[in-house]
Amino acid sequence: MVGLVAGLLLGTAGHGAGFLFTSFRGNGDGLHLAYSSDALRWTEISGTFLTSKVGGGLMRDPHVLKGPDGVFRLVWTSGWGDKGIGYASSKDLMKWSEPKYLPVMESTPGTKNCWAPETLYDPETKQYAITWSSDVEGRFPETVSPNRMNNRTYYVTTKDFSTFSQPKVFLDPGFDHIDTTVIQEKGKWIAVFKEGDMQSSKRYGPIFHGVSDHALGPYTVVKAPILTERAEGPSLVSVGGKTRMYVDYYTEGKYGVYETSDWKTWTDVSKQSEIVPGQRHGTILPVSGAVMTAVRREQDEAISKVPKPILDGFTADPAIRVFGNRYYVYPTSDKPNWQTTDFSVWSSPDLIHWKKERMVMDVTKDLKWANIEAWAPDVMERDGKYYFYFCAQGQIGVAVGDQPTGPFKDALGHALIPKGSVKTYPIDPYPFMDDDGQAYLYFGNGTPMVYRLNKDMVSFDGPPATIPMKDFREGYVVFKRKGLYYFMWSIDDARSDDYRVGYGISKSPYGPVEIPANNIVLKKNGPVKGTGHHSVVNVPGTDRWYVAYHRHAIPGGSGFKRETCLAKMEFNEDGTIKPIDPMIPAFPSGSKGEPLGR
Repeated sequence: MVGLVAGLLLGTAGHGAGFLFTSFRGNGDGLHLAYSSDALRWTEISGTFLTSKVGGGLMRDPHVLKGPDGVFRLVWTSGWGDKGIGYASSKDLMKWSEPKYLPVMESTPGTKNCWAPETLYDPETKQYAITWSSDVEGRFPETVSPNRMNNRTYYVTTKDFSTFSQPKVFLDPGFDHIDTTVIQEKGKWIAVFKEGDMQSSKRYGPIFHGVSDHALGPYTVVKAPILTERAEGPSLVSVGGKTRMYVDYYTEGKYGVYETSDWKTWTDVSKQSEIVPGQRHGTILPVSGAVMTAVRREQDEAISKVPKPILDGFTADPAIRVFGNRYYVYPTSDKPNWQTTDFSVWSSPDLIHWKKERMVMDVTKDLKWANIEAWAPDVMERDGKYYFYFCAQGQIGVAVGDQPTGPFKDALGHALIPKGSVKTYPIDPYPFMDDDGQAYLYFGNGTPMVYRLNKDMVSFDGPPATIPMKDFREGYVVFKRKGLYYFMWSIDDARSDDYRVGYGISKSPYGPVEIPANNIVLKKNGPVKGTGHHSVVNVPGTDRWYVAYHRHAIPGGSGFKRETCLAKMEFNEDGTIKPIDPMIPAFPSGSKGEPLGR
């Protein structure tokens, strides 16, 4: 019975209904969860389940353990230099206690950090142990180095998470290490950990393991490493008689997955797995059918309140325009790792009912100078011709057609803005025509730039100009209202939950751009995340405006699985833009939208 209890608590599938994977995003935004029936293919559960301000205010490396009392206990890294950790508890993973700070090393002089805590239950002593990594000045002088830290794994024991033993060394393999995680298999306790990196000399620590007959050790370290690649944050789970290890390739923004049946030979099964993009160091725990049902019900309830996307399928970077009596949206067709090759167009008479018209370009067939990375198109009409600006293989091209639905033919036979020809990454073209008929092409990633277009719309009148804007990343948009030029752009990485839209105002199409104090107009809210790379449309003859933008698909979306949505954009009396809530539909139920031609 002891072995069964320990197995259920420490990562064995047993007869559970599924698995949950804890994680965080960015620098430590809060607790995220993903679920799986096989501990291999994971689907994110929308929302952040807990945030914290204790300690340094971060929530990194979240670890959840379900104890024999049925309570889920969460511990996490609360700050880079904290001498304690974060803690909260829950009976259902939905409602959590108020986070509190556990000062586990505050009384230990010289402590520099407490990283990647985990909780285990020791059935021999019938108490919990919390482990973590700390570098303590003056300890283990034989391994002090100017090139890396000098962490060891420490632990305290507790029965009630209110009183704790004095911290002791849990694991000392004879070198700096972090991210210790423990699992029990076949009567043995196994601790897996990462040797510390020597960043300056580009020596990256392998992942090792040690074995013990007891939860609290001592552990005998196996000399041969499990993995020598640059990875951290090992997470373990037992499935079908095998052990699966997830590792965070922290410099590559991805996970690797390895499997073993004997702890000697490991097989890379990463290609068989589906990991939530952007997730960082967490842990896996099996859960019962009741828990899984409750978690899914919570997700379904949250999703039911989210406005529906306007286009079918996975699309991103939508450009919205009015031509004649119809609205048109030209998006990126999302595919894994942004390896897209074609563009399509949708149209609507009223901004509510959308129809996919056709594919307007396939870069593998229609271009001689690029065949991949078909991103962020847009269209502008001039003198009865429609000019289709687009990205392909890190360059900007232009094609021309006779109708807004294409087909479009490459106008030049080469890139309009080749890679390396400008002082920015040439993507995300946005054409804008001023009241005097002068057209401009705004573009860039990292550095915002603009070309003045000639009347032929396929060549430039002079060199490009740079227009500095705060936190500019990509997704340039420019429009004019009541004599003022509005500059809008996306901030952060498209894979980030915090991808968002900022803006500024100018009296010239070349800037300078004045940034309002509160210039973020579109950002995540609830289950809606990754809101950005938008465009703006004005209903002709009115002062009514709408924003087409993408968000991470709901549920299970990411920076590679996005969907196009619509929101209303309104202005204050002083001309500033009111914040846009992505949880509010563009139109109320039963609305006829914005029909054209009335």
